[in-house]
Amino acid sequence: MRKRTLAASAATAACGLVLGLAGPAAAGTGGVLTVGSAGGTNVNPGDTLTGPINSNFVFTTSSGKITCTSGKFTATDSTNGPVGGTATESISQLHADAASCTTTISGTTSVVSVELNGPATGTVTDGANPTLHVSGLDEKVTLHSILGTNVVCDYGTTGSVTEIDGALNNTTNSATFTTQAVNRISGSGLCPTTGTFSGGIGPITDTTQAGQKTFVN
Repeated sequence: MRKRTLAASAATAACGLVLGLAGPAAAGTGGVLTVGSAGGTNVNPGDTLTGPINSNFVFTTSSGKITCTSGKFTATDSTNGPVGGTATESISQLHADAASCTTTISGTTSVVSVELNGPATGTVTDGANPTLHVSGLDEKVTLHSILGTNVVCDYGTTGSVTEIDGALNNTTNSATFTTQAVNRISGSGLCPTTGTFSGGIGPITDTTQAGQKTFVN
């Protein structure tokens, strides 16, 4: 009888362990980034965050400007620390739809493409003024010239510019960049050496968690 009782207990424990491993993990809270609401369910490492342009991307230089009205932001959450810490993201897309873009840059007639040239890093800080700090930015802008050829200009964080900063807003679930300085990384003489970037992205949602809106805490 004792042998049967021990065997039955062992079987029950093993069954419970298997069910526990197979069951859903408890949803974490208290992270810098959450979904659904401020203080809601944590954004998890590996989650995909995305959002459309909600305020025109405008790149202004001494010889004209580029304006784009539609496009998309995509990033993968890398870390999500507790409130008071930081969250980090690998930004894979800061894309503008070329058909929505216009250029007044001297010597150019149209915009061919606006894409990231390799991933950038986003660091989210919370507090009274939550901010998305973007470093390692290399935005590749291809323009069609009056000579009938394409001109490629890369702008971003290089030299005296180490990052661009976007203000985060939980009401609109957005990031807004206002007159952020960028420098030319590479390009021909038609590419001005410096400029400023303004624009907005949102609402930013977590597509891994059913497209719920993201919040910063």
